[in-house]
Amino acid sequence: MRPIVINGTVLCDPITGIPRYVYEVVTRLDPLLTGTGLDVRLCYRDDGRPLHLPELKNIRIVPLKAIKYSYNLVVLPHYLRRHKAFFLGLASDMLMTRRSAVVLHDIRPLVMDTDRGFFRFKFWVHCLSIKAFARRVYTVSGDQRRLISERLGIPLNRIGLTYNGWEHLQPVEADESVFKKLPGVKKGEYYYALGSLAGHKNYRWIREVAARNPDKVFVVAGGKDLAAFGDDAEAVSGGNLHYPGYVSDRENKALMQHCKAFLHPAVFEGFGIPPLEALSLGAPVAVSNASCLPELYGDTVRYFDPMDYDVDLDALMAQPVAPPDKVLQKYSWPVTAAAWLPELRRFAES
Repeated sequence: MRPIVINGTVLCDPITGIPRYVYEVVTRLDPLLTGTGLDVRLCYRDDGRPLHLPELKNIRIVPLKAIKYSYNLVVLPHYLRRHKAFFLGLASDMLMTRRSAVVLHDIRPLVMDTDRGFFRFKFWVHCLSIKAFARRVYTVSGDQRRLISERLGIPLNRIGLTYNGWEHLQPVEADESVFKKLPGVKKGEYYYALGSLAGHKNYRWIREVAARNPDKVFVVAGGKDLAAFGDDAEAVSGGNLHYPGYVSDRENKALMQHCKAFLHPAVFEGFGIPPLEALSLGAPVAVSNASCLPELYGDTVRYFDPMDYDVDLDALMAQPVAPPDKVLQKYSWPVTAAAWLPELRRFAES
């Protein structure tokens, strides 16, 4: 059987977003490989940064010395050829080899005009390479599967689904000291949002809603670029809108556990993990009715128009919802890791 090589370089970055997916799949897949005979290796660019992984039992870690661009263009492709390996890009990463499969988490730059022109061009070329070379493509929601097929012309039967999960917060101990950084924020009395402050996350909605509801308190965590809130940085500098910047998993857990409601106003998502995290911690959740969110969360959350700044939050949160059990069972890291086993065997035998 062929070796299977996963590119793990993203695990040298902070474990959020796509690195979170790679980390959870790799660490939960590792014990499942016992006795399978599968040879799975994780290669990464060894540039002095630490690799954020615990000790693994079955997946072999292979550091490859390389400077930034030579790793994907020369060093990793040479390793694949030398070992006649199959490449699995879990982080939307693609190499020009037909013995490959790629998880394309989302194609936002092809759908929304929120990125610089050169980046959009590079992403378009990247997606065309995936179309031309990858034997199979995976993505994280049915909405993205449809968009990838429509925009790139890849047949639906060549696109599989692989979901995100929520269990990474289970062993984390909540850090209640985060409230010391937020004077005026009382447990159980604030609306909470979390995510990168990129434009498609639509945190302008939070700013506008906060301005219309001076009697309510809002906390928005994540990133440091205030441009996502609009041109007026004063909008997040005080009053009833608090901006703590980046928060750790421990701080995030405390903020989710004690919020009055978790809000997610994104206008585009590949999946959107934070609402799933909030559901797992028992927080009331309201999300925008855009993109993949209704598909994923069904009747377990409340929905609002992400362009409606005059929403009545009290009426919104009073709406009844179903228990989250089925959603939490479906979108689960152990389930996702187990689903990769038959796929890996198929790749190894190809």
